[in-house]
Amino acid sequence: MNWEIQKHIEFAAGYLELKMFDEALREADVAAALAPHDSHVLAIKSAILWEQNRLNEAEPFMAQLAEMNPRNTGLWINLAYIRRRTKSVEAAAETLQRAFNANPHDALANFNMACYRAVQNRPAEALELLRSALNLDPKLRALVKAEQDFDSIRALPSFQELLNGNGA
Repeated sequence: MNWEIQKHIEFAAGYLELKMFDEALREADVAAALAPHDSHVLAIKSAILWEQNRLNEAEPFMAQLAEMNPRNTGLWINLAYIRRRTKSVEAAAETLQRAFNANPHDALANFNMACYRAVQNRPAEALELLRSALNLDPKLRALVKAEQDFDSIRALPSFQELLNGNGA
């Protein structure tokens, strides 16, 4: 990346940190004019729009970034988050499936897919994915307790066993 693009990205990041969104977007737009497909440009644009809760506008930037980095689970999780709020749970689950297929042993991919399956009223799949997530990363158990997506399966004995560490 050349110094001019980097300078505008750094300015945009600084303005974003200060919550000066208009200025941040102006700098990001200058960088985008110079390098529209640069991953750093896409990341700062999506971050600025995300921070402003302009998720419909952030979606294409996040989608392009995820496509450029297909094994980056975090990007797919973020894109799924956006699509859940701007489209549907089904669109989010379809998006997250890409991360899950690329990284079936990623604890967060399993955890997030378990959330979507629980919300979609698919308890058996949700529990199996949750079991897998907890086996991969037992520290996720703390998140399970607070995650509202699991409310539909929380009363199931198998969920309680997982939560207590007996079913993982």
